[in-house]
Amino acid sequence: MSEQSVAVVLSGCGVVDGAEITEAVGLLIALSQAGIPYVCYAPDRPQMHVFDHAKGEDGDGARNILTESARIARGKIAPLSRLKASEHAAVLFPGGFGAAKNLSTFATDGRDARLYDDVRTVVLDFILEQKPLLALCAAPLVLALAARDAGIQGAKLTVGTHAEGAALVEALEAWGQTHVETPVDAACVDEAHRFVTAPAYMYGAATPAEVFASCQAAVAALKPLLH
Repeated sequence: MSEQSVAVVLSGCGVVDGAEITEAVGLLIALSQAGIPYVCYAPDRPQMHVFDHAKGEDGDGARNILTESARIARGKIAPLSRLKASEHAAVLFPGGFGAAKNLSTFATDGRDARLYDDVRTVVLDFILEQKPLLALCAAPLVLALAARDAGIQGAKLTVGTHAEGAALVEALEAWGQTHVETPVDAACVDEAHRFVTAPAYMYGAATPAEVFASCQAAVAALKPLLH
């Protein structure tokens, strides 16, 4: 396995308006268990919107994606603009609605979505360098959009089951990619394109333990691709 670190891209802090916290922390723990060093990054710009998770409604004011993501990374985080594919062995994306709101425009544009420019540049660079990309929960939409933009068709990705993630499955397939139904504690691996995806909280009834198992399965699948 390469001793080079992997890059973990966060999209805020909180399932509805940022990175899903259990998935993000579970991914970092799984990387630590596997002995894979990592560096966290996040876009340095405003979130699409702010959500009050206690009240279950939109919140007031504005928040910065990098500032909020730093809560998860314990302050050890860098702006996404500093992320260079040449300096890392892989790039990883935990899930949460931040993938659809802060990394892409999927939340508002659906099938017409695009990646934000800073995200698009990073992901396409990793694809160009043929380095692995990992995504959890809803974040495979980031890989699917990048694959579309890179002219890749038929990349194998998962968001769990069609029943749980119908809108995402339909979008992935509309973008020319292939959805593979995958259990919560397993990962989908596309060795040809070096994509690793796992469902995590796309299974809405998943327990934290099952979500962590999803993170572990994804990291276990990533390890052989780092050689």
